Amino acid sequence: MYTDVVHSKLQFRSSETLMGKAFRNRVPRKTRFVFSIVQAVLWVALSGSWASCSEVQKVDISALNLNIPEDIEIHVFAQDVPRARHMAFDDQGVLFLSQDRVGNVVALPDQNKDGKSDQTVTLLENRKTPHGLAFIQLDSGYYLYVAEEHQVIRMKREKKPWTYGEPEVIIRGIPEGGHTTRTIKIKDNKIYLSVGSSCNVCIEDDPLRSAISRFNLDGSGKEIFAEGLRNSVGIEFSPYTGELWGVNNGRDRLGDDHPQEELNIIREGNHYGWPYCYENRVFDLDFNKPFDCSTTEPPAHTFIAHMAPLGLAFYQKGSLPTRYNHSVFIAFHGSWNRSVPAGYKVVRVQLNEKGDILSHTDFIAGWLKPDGGKSGRPVDLEQSPDGDLYLSDDMLGVVYRITGK
Repeated sequence: MYTDVVHSKLQFRSSETLMGKAFRNRVPRKTRFVFSIVQAVLWVALSGSWASCSEVQKVDISALNLNIPEDIEIHVFAQDVPRARHMAFDDQGVLFLSQDRVGNVVALPDQNKDGKSDQTVTLLENRKTPHGLAFIQLDSGYYLYVAEEHQVIRMKREKKPWTYGEPEVIIRGIPEGGHTTRTIKIKDNKIYLSVGSSCNVCIEDDPLRSAISRFNLDGSGKEIFAEGLRNSVGIEFSPYTGELWGVNNGRDRLGDDHPQEELNIIREGNHYGWPYCYENRVFDLDFNKPFDCSTTEPPAHTFIAHMAPLGLAFYQKGSLPTRYNHSVFIAFHGSWNRSVPAGYKVVRVQLNEKGDILSHTDFIAGWLKPDGGKSGRPVDLEQSPDGDLYLSDDMLGVVYRITGK
């Protein structure tokens, strides 16, 4: 319905533009007056349809028919948060959420601890594709960093629980267009920034593209940390080794089965293949630009192609049953370019006690319906201070809370 209304409005405006001067010059004034009345009525009707689509739509978990382990429960923590994307918990245990195409960053407090957000508190609005979020305590105060498409900003908390000052631009000049989401993490007083490619497969002009870059907390000291990563939307530091891990979205138009999606251990100075190579150092004959793939770093683990991994969370232990200890949970947004759709699920990567990868299996699936339809699109995962898992869904505009029974 939402899409239909948008298209109807665009088509209506397009037809008006196409008529333009010819309509005004050739049609009698009385007829033009009648047409304008009809136009106004239709516009009001369409606007009413638009408004009705913006009303809160209650999400019934049981109606989604998800495949959930017997010892796991999933609940709606927050809804009516369109384009729910990346998340972060602050030092008070409050969940913050970015809404990229909406342009907002919101807080979703659960003050009565009933497992549901009490309200939606808007901290930023009408921004340019806000996405990655990170918090840090400095000598000068407590800060929220936000990665927008073209810059990274930070805001100082002025008063608990969520009163923040004006945004301060820390990093400028991030290239725009192409893959527009920017993800950030902070470790050891350094900002790690992930910027995707501008294209499907090409040689980039800007070194920030298809790379992880690193900055000081004030935005100075720019350096390229790792490259050859077409679009690593989800990045996270391992609590086992301290190394940066990331999922990567490979190139399109190589068929259903290639390139496989990647989980990488992203180390300083490494090249991870794109645009020249994919998977385990396979030379891209389709691109066919001279390059020695033996110099690239192969993925640590791979998955079915074109499932679009967007977020990951390490889980050592928490409120889930103990059999889920030592895991990485990955949210797969779902394919758009496979003859047989894939993804639309959360996968568990099992680790050993040292944090080494053992295997992977589906954790929660079913947002991809048997008939190929979609009932949701997972994006990001975060573990709360209480040990629960939180999952965002930008199609339904909700945040789920995942617990053990």
